[in-house]
Amino acid sequence: MTTLTEPERRVNRWSERYGPELQRHVATMLGNAEQAHDIVQDLWVTALRARPEAGDRVNIRAWLYRVATRRALDHVSMQRRRSQLLVVHSNELEPGSLPATDAVFGRLSEAAAARVRKGVAELPPRQRNAVWLRWIEELDYATIARRLGSTPEAARANVYQGMKKLRRDLVDVWREEAPI
Repeated sequence: MTTLTEPERRVNRWSERYGPELQRHVATMLGNAEQAHDIVQDLWVTALRARPEAGDRVNIRAWLYRVATRRALDHVSMQRRRSQLLVVHSNELEPGSLPATDAVFGRLSEAAAARVRKGVAELPPRQRNAVWLRWIEELDYATIARRLGSTPEAARANVYQGMKKLRRDLVDVWREEAPI
């Protein structure tokens, strides 16, 4: 039997009291109850990690709504960017249809670009997302942290670990295709 800590009990109370209305709020924003559920679950993790500033004087309901709304807006923004990228690169989705000028502004051969894409795809999800957000979307670590529901330090660590793995796994690509 596990005893809950005070922060865990506090978040459980908030979840019971505000969870259903936050779920409806986010579902209305997204038009998808399943995605809303995921965002609200992330909200509870955030509430457990980062207590709102001003301690007990803060209106917790307002804080929860603000965090949930920001998460939902980030989700909508990310979905929009993904859709735009899919439209722009839709002709590249078929295997073998990628032009030789695909990666790194045309400096990689088609075969090397495919190996890099495969390497990125094989990264653990948090590292893959962090690397994508940092190097493709060119976001700062604070923004990456908000998107991933972590801290800037964790975002930086995920980018670092992902790039370290890519450098190690793709060393032959760098040697064959140098200088990049």
